[in-house]
Amino acid sequence: MDWKDPDMFELVNHGNKPFGVRVPSLVVSRGAGDAINFLTAMWFSPMGAEPSRMVVAILKRTLTYKLILERGEFVMSAPTDKMMDVVVFAGYISGRDVDKWQATGLTAVAPAKCTVPLIGEAIGNVEYRLVQVIPFGDEMDLFVGEVLATHMRKGCTEGELFRQDADPMLYMGTKYGEDGKALGKFYTHMGKIERAPYDDSPLLQKYLSRPKIKRKA
Repeated sequence: MDWKDPDMFELVNHGNKPFGVRVPSLVVSRGAGDAINFLTAMWFSPMGAEPSRMVVAILKRTLTYKLILERGEFVMSAPTDKMMDVVVFAGYISGRDVDKWQATGLTAVAPAKCTVPLIGEAIGNVEYRLVQVIPFGDEMDLFVGEVLATHMRKGCTEGELFRQDADPMLYMGTKYGEDGKALGKFYTHMGKIERAPYDDSPLLQKYLSRPKIKRKA
């Protein structure tokens, strides 16, 4: 194989840069004493289909970390693109200092299976039962949640696909000036949706028709 020089790339900080466009999450928690809070989470990933689970990284110093451990349940809400102010606020302000529900005026909606509220303004909410806490360094742990119920806003999806006129928040990341100072966090609106070329893909047509090679043991 002829390896080319990587002239088309430049080295950057943080391994998540190529995957920076994403729908962020507002993680909602409720403590044993009925205290309710939410924070912005960017480090999370679905794991498995049956049972469906989510892994989300939570900083140990946060109120959310404490409340999830107390009740053993949490909700992850997908914000709309009209909720950027809430997303930024929830990521910068601690629930120990401010009642975030009162400050934002968000609507607490009754869940179906757990005892943690949904966010009424979100495009979707997922209820989870905490099934495992995985130690992950000094600052954070990974919380594994098993899906109890999923709620999508009426009319925003067709099957697994967001409709063209849906408004999920697509977070783009932070932009920096030439002096290295942050110019702010940016997001975009969903545009054209296109179908993947399964039926007319030259690669699939070529290789799906090939007979499988029998390998010697």
